[in-house]
Amino acid sequence: MTRRSLGVALLACGFIAQAADKVVGGPYTVNVGPRSATVAWVVQTSEARLGTDPGELSRTAPVLRVQKVSFTGLEAGTTHHYDSFGEGGKGYFKTPPAGAVPFQFLVYGDTRSRHDVHARVIRAMVKAGEPDFVIHTGDLVADGSDTAQWPVFFSIERELLRKTAFFPCLGNHERNNPQYYEFFDVQLPYYSFDWANAHIVVLNTDLGNVAGSLVSRDAYWKEELRWLDEDLAKSRKADFVFVVFHHPPFTAVRRRQGEDKEVSQVVPVMEKFKISAVFSGHDHNYQHHLKGGVRYIVTGGGGAPLYPVDAPLAGITQKVESTEHYVGIQVNGKTAKVQAFALDGRVIDTIDLAARAEAR
Repeated sequence: MTRRSLGVALLACGFIAQAADKVVGGPYTVNVGPRSATVAWVVQTSEARLGTDPGELSRTAPVLRVQKVSFTGLEAGTTHHYDSFGEGGKGYFKTPPAGAVPFQFLVYGDTRSRHDVHARVIRAMVKAGEPDFVIHTGDLVADGSDTAQWPVFFSIERELLRKTAFFPCLGNHERNNPQYYEFFDVQLPYYSFDWANAHIVVLNTDLGNVAGSLVSRDAYWKEELRWLDEDLAKSRKADFVFVVFHHPPFTAVRRRQGEDKEVSQVVPVMEKFKISAVFSGHDHNYQHHLKGGVRYIVTGGGGAPLYPVDAPLAGITQKVESTEHYVGIQVNGKTAKVQAFALDGRVIDTIDLAARAEAR
């Protein structure tokens, strides 16, 4: 090989390496606690091609890896800035404060399709301010096993996620795929955390994908409910308790009613512990129900095709609207305000909450 051809070859290899090593997701911050946090970003290392003919490999998928950095010894109730991978990798997040310090967070879900609408939702959320953290109610992508969908999700979410802490909830469209666990550094698909004077619980109601048989499914759900009861018992002194899971126990979508009978088993637990509010997704609209003193809010207006709210529940349903939206929660001492916002800033619904009787 001549010196010229060797140089061209090396230059070509350089271009390949540069193209392959590309950040396609993040930065974002997960597992945020008072003293620790994990900053992550997703890198495309190469590309795989597929086809029915060796000469026509028309289908492509990125080969991804996640890079994570965990920080410990942080100061609680403080904004921390980071630079994770140089230019474009800057962001910041807050660590949870102690005591009844005012804070705010956003809840949204079902961002799995209609990427232009998903982008509008994120722009509206970014415009609304800088929340202490955000919670996703599940169905982040249409198929969690399709590697090509994750860079699209992260690209749309970037300006939001680099300015806050992210707490995801597993939806049925994630398919319980390992990529979900890897990207968000999730050890178990149900978990809880404290923020100031509030306790937040995130459950996994995607029972169809988590277990291979009815026996194992029942065993899994029984163990999760046991964990939930134990977790809530330890948090009786919290002024506010918010619970998040994907499948709603109540819905005003006629064709969905009665679908998820297992999920209804959480209702007595919510009433037992006087939960402040429950947030779900799955149904692509906004719903607000009141049962046994507990507020049940469906927030699935993140981009997936809207569903009609054609069967409000008598004596339970408080407000429904089939529109794209997100929900904001402001906690200030012994009071909290929950508001659902349409993308133009219009307030769809307002709910005023008081500290739980057990915590007074």
